[in-house]
Amino acid sequence: MARTKFDQLPNELVLNILGYLTSLDAWFAFHNLNTRLNNSLQTSSMKIDLSLCRRFQCDFTYRYILPRLQNPFAIRFCPRIMDESTYQFFIELKSNNVEYKLQVLTLTHITEQSMNIIAQHLNRLINLRSLTIMHDHEEFYGKFINTFMNTNMPRLVYLTLGYTERSSSLYLYEGNLDRLRSTIPNIQNFILKVPISFNTFHRLLNVLPQLVSIDVHLTERSIDEIKKNSYNRDFARNLQKLVMTINGIIRFKIIEQLLRALPHLHTFWLSTFICDNSYGTEYQDGKVWEGLIRKYLRNLIDFRLNVGLESTQSISPADIIQPFRSSFWTKEKNWCFIADRPENDVDTIELYSLPPPVNSKIIFRPNVQWVSNSSNPNFQSVRMLGLLPTLDRSASRTARNRRYTNVTTLHTASVHNSNHDYDASIVFDYVDLTKVRNCIISVSEFIESLSVMINLTSLTIRCYDGNIEYFKRISSPIYTLKKLFLSKSMHCYYYNRNDMKIITHLFPNLEYIELRISEFESLPILMNGLPHLVYGIIYNEPEVIDEEHLKQWLHKKEPIMKFMWSLEDKKLDIWFDE
Repeated sequence: MARTKFDQLPNELVLNILGYLTSLDAWFAFHNLNTRLNNSLQTSSMKIDLSLCRRFQCDFTYRYILPRLQNPFAIRFCPRIMDESTYQFFIELKSNNVEYKLQVLTLTHITEQSMNIIAQHLNRLINLRSLTIMHDHEEFYGKFINTFMNTNMPRLVYLTLGYTERSSSLYLYEGNLDRLRSTIPNIQNFILKVPISFNTFHRLLNVLPQLVSIDVHLTERSIDEIKKNSYNRDFARNLQKLVMTINGIIRFKIIEQLLRALPHLHTFWLSTFICDNSYGTEYQDGKVWEGLIRKYLRNLIDFRLNVGLESTQSISPADIIQPFRSSFWTKEKNWCFIADRPENDVDTIELYSLPPPVNSKIIFRPNVQWVSNSSNPNFQSVRMLGLLPTLDRSASRTARNRRYTNVTTLHTASVHNSNHDYDASIVFDYVDLTKVRNCIISVSEFIESLSVMINLTSLTIRCYDGNIEYFKRISSPIYTLKKLFLSKSMHCYYYNRNDMKIITHLFPNLEYIELRISEFESLPILMNGLPHLVYGIIYNEPEVIDEEHLKQWLHKKEPIMKFMWSLEDKKLDIWFDE
């Protein structure tokens, strides 16, 4: 059998192979090998990721890729590293005459300084159709949204605004909304990850009647009763998809009144946790939902719930699931629901659909009873799992095991009781750890299971004790891990030089790291032990590390080790050029 040469493959296969590589890797590997490969690279729809790359990779993109792009392209960029790089980024787009070809722009970890630079250049991206802006700090009270509203993007169709970390405060106000009419007059798909009140959301739908899809986080605030006549015939007349997350308590009748005014809705996803069952029983009531859908939401084809409600002694999962057993749910709609009582800290009953709303964390504890309106529910659609410890070490496995075989993000909760334990053998019965890519750990004992996660790329440790002794129990290095976030709380553990040797040995391919250090000598061990490190955030202990001494060392090593740095408020940001 004759060997197949790469350059003899048809164009479809070549493009398929290039699709498995990042745009930078594809150009590094194949550019200027021959005319055919050059044409394949230059005419493909480029998705350029500059969010975590070295300076020479940015320079390569600016010098070789941008001038040769022939088709519309997408870019992901992280301005946090240095504000001047943000300015250069937009200058390079202009100098290479590709501003009009940029259709998708994702900006992560925006700072207050970089936002001002970004706002000056957004108006020039005349063909931009999709924009994502994720701000780095929520304490700026939504100023980045106000700045954004002063721009004008008439072709924008997809917009995402939010914070890189979880936010819990209200930052968007009704007084700012009118400007959106002129800023984004043709927006159809809006993801707003900045918490807003229901009244602001209601006003938003009035301001942007052309919206087809919206994803919002509603927060608890004093809610004025919405009058019936405020929902006129043209209210949200084009809205077909509504994804809603509720933080706090919003009475069901408010949500019900909204849904009655959205007859064209074909997709509705709701996620909420309600800590007071006197305000939220309707959210888990199958009869209430059935009546609402039958009468007002006749076009609904995709209905997903993830509702946690504080339980009472008189209510069980079986009581919750009973109304969902009617023929409306099981035959007419064929929508599957699960009711569970995981007995977490607030003792809730969890009701969720299969598939659950995207990015909804399903709370799960092994060895507890659960019920479903389906005789054979399929849990493969669950992607994000909040794993609680086994309730009782001596408890036997339940007869009807759940299998979350496709979980990619795993959260492990803390253990607060001596009778609670993470038994790895039981966890393996429920979760396929080999498919987990993102893991958040709040209990030290679970660290030993990391060696099983052969596809893990991002790890967050939220324990306060440092976990070094548990790190030592990991049998071999985890080569797949790219991002490591160690607890940055002021009361957490500070890592010393010996700890750093363990970390660099276990995670040798890290590209991003956040941690606290207790001594200056830890820093060179970290920098020399992680050859692939691109960006790090280092929190220091001021009582031990002299910042002037640290600055002197950084100035001295900067030209030798090729990095850029910023030291402010006990935090060192460092970006490696080579």
